[in-house]
Amino acid sequence: MLGPVANDSRPGLTLPFRVLFLERGGDAAQMRLRPLLDLLRTQGEIGGYAVVDRDLSISGDIADGYDVVLAHRVPSSRQLAWLRRAAPPFAYDIDDLLLPDPGAEESWRGRRASDAESVAWCLKNAQRITAPSARLLATLERRLGASLAGRSQLLLNAGVENPPPKKAAGRPWLLWTSSAAVAVTDDVLSACRGIDAALRVIGTDILLVGRFAPGVRDQFSRSETVAWLAPEQYRRLLAEGPFIGVRPLPTGLQADQQAFIDCKSDIRAAEYGSSGVEAVYSPVPPYTESDLPCRIAPTNDAEDWRNAVLAVAGRFPGGGNELADHAAFAARRPSVIAREFFTVLSRVRAAGAQPVRFRALPTPALFRDIERSFRALRSRLFR
Repeated sequence: MLGPVANDSRPGLTLPFRVLFLERGGDAAQMRLRPLLDLLRTQGEIGGYAVVDRDLSISGDIADGYDVVLAHRVPSSRQLAWLRRAAPPFAYDIDDLLLPDPGAEESWRGRRASDAESVAWCLKNAQRITAPSARLLATLERRLGASLAGRSQLLLNAGVENPPPKKAAGRPWLLWTSSAAVAVTDDVLSACRGIDAALRVIGTDILLVGRFAPGVRDQFSRSETVAWLAPEQYRRLLAEGPFIGVRPLPTGLQADQQAFIDCKSDIRAAEYGSSGVEAVYSPVPPYTESDLPCRIAPTNDAEDWRNAVLAVAGRFPGGGNELADHAAFAARRPSVIAREFFTVLSRVRAAGAQPVRFRALPTPALFRDIERSFRALRSRLFR
């Protein structure tokens, strides 16, 4: 049965409350939201949180009722159906531009269009909306065609709580982290050639962590690739590794595609800089508009990237060690961002008259396997 539970045993609004997190999975959950929820639970600000996956299986701090519902990115069809039926006040976090431009010549179709409809519903119905980029919030509001005023709030990505131990002198490695394969454009390939030229001068390798198109990987004469790291392994890598970071992104895509890039967050600058990793970034808004100190390559021209990387290498490890102590990262500590997140959740809680009970039958594994097979077939037929 879905719906509210009796309010007899509900704690007062000043006591820790319980969160129901409708988690779709992916980096946004593991790197952005889960650490904040874990910190709030450890500090006793929330009484715990239960996680509902895309198939409506529930785990974590399961309770009879929940005071706050949290959704993020693109809820699954079953999660969205539950939100529609239960109709609780909920918080919604979004970290990418997932709405089409209504003025674009080509409309979105298939799964992409369906996801956009889900995002639009969440934006229109959420009690509070958070995102890591002011540009993203403004663009979502414009494309939605409805005001987010009074409901939206900037929730920046966190770095690390405290600077790591100072890095020792030595030959640095280059590091490129990417959660999604970057488009293989002429200017990205040009930047890669500049990075490769720099690593040849330094006499070092580049470590690629995440997803990279073959055309990008092939640009480097000396490289190693790690497809995935658990969040704690990744944070330890940044804290201990002798790295210079690089983050090439396209600058000349078609308008709708470039808007997607421009609305990304400065998460790499937060991760790298707070961990003592000085980096070079493409001249795109996530970094040119960031409040964090960022070394921006003038263009994606190979020579600009070569010179920028060599300049950072010339300061290694002092540049990164100084960067980790920069005052800007104090405002990006997880404890600071978690307090801002707590304020958002508290406002959603205040809007709910009673705790919400969650009861649902998870999707059987057989049905999920059939769905995956159908999607794979559809992708091959309509690519």
